[in-house]
Amino acid sequence: MKEAGLAALLLEPGPTMVYLTGVRWGRSERLFAALIPQSGDPAWVLPAFEESRARELLSVGSALRLWQEDENPFTKIADLLRERGIASGRLGVEASVRFFVFDGIRRQMPKWEYVSAAGVLRAAGAPDNG
Repeated sequence: MKEAGLAALLLEPGPTMVYLTGVRWGRSERLFAALIPQSGDPAWVLPAFEESRARELLSVGSALRLWQEDENPFTKIADLLRERGIASGRLGVEASVRFFVFDGIRRQMPKWEYVSAAGVLRAAGAPDNG
């Protein structure tokens, strides 16, 4: 990630998430995402009602940002990065991240540069989801 100039990686449930974190989670219309910073532990953004189930599955990263049904989940990702002292930079987006997720994050973090995480994930031996 450092060589690629990425501040963090964004993952949604799928083979890459399983490979990098061991977490299997089904996709739905509700955001469940992993944010893997260049340094430090992964963080998770998920619906509040899924907290207990998620805590049973998460073996890496204990930082959870829960969102309620009336909240914008994408603000949680921006908040996580700011809390870690990362206000701007390059976010590596895994190939299978859905457009509405990407767009929601981009609207919350307009000064960021968004790039494919494919090269970094390939170098890590992660499955190709693109």
